[in-house]
Amino acid sequence: MVKMTKSKTFQAYLPNCHRTYSCVHCRAHLANHDELISKSFQGSQGRAYLFNSVVNVGCGPAEERVLLTGLHAVADIYCENCKT
Repeated sequence: MVKMTKSKTFQAYLPNCHRTYSCVHCRAHLANHDELISKSFQGSQGRAYLFNSVVNVGCGPAEERVLLTGLHAVADIYCENCKT
């Protein structure tokens, strides 16, 4: 008999000295402002951001989508803390 256990996800915290992007629902840290590469992407749901690195996010499958700024390989992300 194999016992399955759920692994606990630990939330990463970013330094307070930088501006941070956080989840609108639970306020979990997602990225430092210094990691922002571009805000000049536009999708069907609104503005899309490109970051060098992020924390506390899960990632869906990558797929090619036509955004208003052209064809891009993108993946939807969600907050690992609250799953939104």
